[in-house]
Amino acid sequence: MKLGDTQARFAALVTARDSVAEIAVRDTAARAAVDAMIVGDAGLSAVERLDVYASMYFVRIHDVLRGEYARTLAVVGGEAFHGLVTDYLEACPPRDPSLREAGARLPGFLAGHALGRARPWLAELARLERARLEVFDGPDATPLSITALSELPPEQFATLRLALVPSHRLLVGRFAVAETWRADDPAASPPRETAEALIVWRRDGEVFHRPADADEAHWFPRLAPDGAEFQVVCAQLAETRGLAGSAARAFELLARWAGEGLISAP
Repeated sequence: MKLGDTQARFAALVTARDSVAEIAVRDTAARAAVDAMIVGDAGLSAVERLDVYASMYFVRIHDVLRGEYARTLAVVGGEAFHGLVTDYLEACPPRDPSLREAGARLPGFLAGHALGRARPWLAELARLERARLEVFDGPDATPLSITALSELPPEQFATLRLALVPSHRLLVGRFAVAETWRADDPAASPPRETAEALIVWRRDGEVFHRPADADEAHWFPRLAPDGAEFQVVCAQLAETRGLAGSAARAFELLARWAGEGLISAP
């Protein structure tokens, strides 16, 4: 057997839904492949040795996903979550050597899974959990501080470029999942079906999220990655708010974003 064939067979057996022992019983070719790859002894047979790897493959990823999707787990319960992970790994085997990426596709998978079909908001809750993980691990940037903003000469505000820090996400969904996130018992607190946009970001090593208002939901995609000048924001707000109202609203947004550490320093 060639090395590539051996590696492929090993991976297929270790990542299979059934145990190596179950596969070996019904598939004589698989049993022969195990005996050819693995040396057994009086303590453990070749099949039993390979089953150790197969068990640890699932257990390790399952444990990681339990931590990453703790609120999703709290909603569905341990047994159902175990089944979800089993189904997920069969349909979406890891494509990256890092365990951090093992659960990247779970929110999308959950949307089409029986658990997600029964609770359509569950995939959005999982998506929020994934976004918080990605933002926590995202690239660093120095945010524009309120102090630096207050020291900026008035004549420079017009051309001040507002660009978001890279470690942020804007999540737009059908459900108010922020309510369920805050609940002591997420399983007993299904969210209202009302459109919600959530801003997720990191500041000083801590991840935050909150609902975005309509102006923020409009502007956030336009401020990443290159940003927009403050005068452009004012001009577009003026189309619906008038000149005086647009300036007040633009400064309000700027102060909020700077205070939260959402704007990158020039």
